[in-house]
Amino acid sequence: MTATTAGGTPVMSGRRVAVVFAGILLGATLSGLDASIVATAAPTVIAELGQLSLLPWLTTSYLLAQVATMAVFGKLGDIHGRRRVFAIALIVFMIGSVLCGLSTSMPMLIGSRVLQGVGAGGITGLAMALVADLVPADRLGRYLGYTGLVFAGTSVMGPFAGGLFVDNLSWRWAFFVNIPSGLLCLVALAFQPEQARRVAHRIDVAGALLLAASVGALLLALTQGETTGWGAPSTVVLLLGSVVTGGLFVLRQRVAVEPLLPLRILGNRVSSLSTLANLVAGFGFTIGIIYPPLFFQAVGGVQAAESGLLLAPFAFTTAMATLVAGQVTDRVGGHKIVPLIGMGFLTAGYALLGTIEASTSVVTVTGFAMVAGVGVGLVMQTLLFVVQRATPADDMGVATSTVMLARVLGSAIGVAVVGGVFTSRLAEEVTVRLPGFPASEIQGDPQRVAALADAARVQLQDAFAAALAGSFRVAVPVMLFGMVVVAFIPAARVVALLRDRSVVVSGPEPAETLESRLPPVP
Repeated sequence: MTATTAGGTPVMSGRRVAVVFAGILLGATLSGLDASIVATAAPTVIAELGQLSLLPWLTTSYLLAQVATMAVFGKLGDIHGRRRVFAIALIVFMIGSVLCGLSTSMPMLIGSRVLQGVGAGGITGLAMALVADLVPADRLGRYLGYTGLVFAGTSVMGPFAGGLFVDNLSWRWAFFVNIPSGLLCLVALAFQPEQARRVAHRIDVAGALLLAASVGALLLALTQGETTGWGAPSTVVLLLGSVVTGGLFVLRQRVAVEPLLPLRILGNRVSSLSTLANLVAGFGFTIGIIYPPLFFQAVGGVQAAESGLLLAPFAFTTAMATLVAGQVTDRVGGHKIVPLIGMGFLTAGYALLGTIEASTSVVTVTGFAMVAGVGVGLVMQTLLFVVQRATPADDMGVATSTVMLARVLGSAIGVAVVGGVFTSRLAEEVTVRLPGFPASEIQGDPQRVAALADAARVQLQDAFAAALAGSFRVAVPVMLFGMVVVAFIPAARVVALLRDRSVVVSGPEPAETLESRLPPVP
């Protein structure tokens, strides 16, 4: 029997696989790196283009377009071929990048960010499915582990690259840099084999609009709730609108002849719980990237560029844990046990971060964050692999994009919820320690704390540490919920799915796995 990839195509030579895999990773890096680079360059952008009130839309517009189009691109990839659709998404992303770099006003920049986000939706939603089309089925786990290196590395490189462009070139290069990388990715894609099977379907336009409306309303509500309060009428209306349109989307998928997101993908317990666990892991990953640097700068007195480098240990443990998880699961199984342990690490990491004080050293905070990083690495790609192996090749694109959508939503929810808690806690702590001091003056630039008089600086450092500790504690029950979700994934069914989808050219039966030693789960 001819060996095939997880996506059903014949296995290529090792050199060709390496070239295409590098190209796919380069494309995935573009969408992951862009958000963090732009976040670093945002103050300079505002200084040149003005209209500070539009600053939140610089990120929200990109994220909204990205999550609203992921499932659409996944479906298009299943229909027309993932290589072709991925290339189109990459070109759209590059066009948006050029327009961003040429923008002369904030409205133009935000509109260009929407176009960029549309391209990013295709890149994010299809990159991991392309990997499944590319690599041998019995090595998919370790290749997904390699992608974790990029996923973690971009989190550190982004702030550093953004600062480099702003300090030495121009904020516009934060967008122009995508062009040469995108062109290299397009060249590598020429070596990607055609998708083995395509399905002659139609796009569910009504479903796509309902999904975009539901996700968009949710993201806008999360963004607005952080600034205007969760009880504000506009926030409540947006949340209700998200629930209503989300419900209508589910109903539409039940009756549509060609549903955008076939409910059968999440109809089995393995895929639905694995996707939900990825949402929780996305929540945990984003918190670990965004909030420790606030401690480094406001309490530890570290410069912004250096605080970005202090994220390297977190990214390193995430990447190493991802690699280890890929190797372990490929060789001995453990597709449930490994992410269950990972959720334990995430819970422990945020419980430890919830104990920090102003006297806690930067090294200690970094160490606590590394514990959470191990958890992220053990969960994300392992359960993505499980979903891909539990999904027929015809639905690979939309199933993968659904998992990636869950991650991005988890990140957005994490930023909004924890950000809201941090903002309110910091205001309370500052009011108690320094009555009358305007906390808003130092929330946007925590490094300003170091410039204050000693008495005020010490009090504000205590306030920052207390607010951050309270924010990290909010993540603990969320991670515990994630542990429960993974615990309910039926191990015996995971083993059965992996064995059913395995391609064995010759040789003995598959080896006993860790899950096969567990008692059956009904």
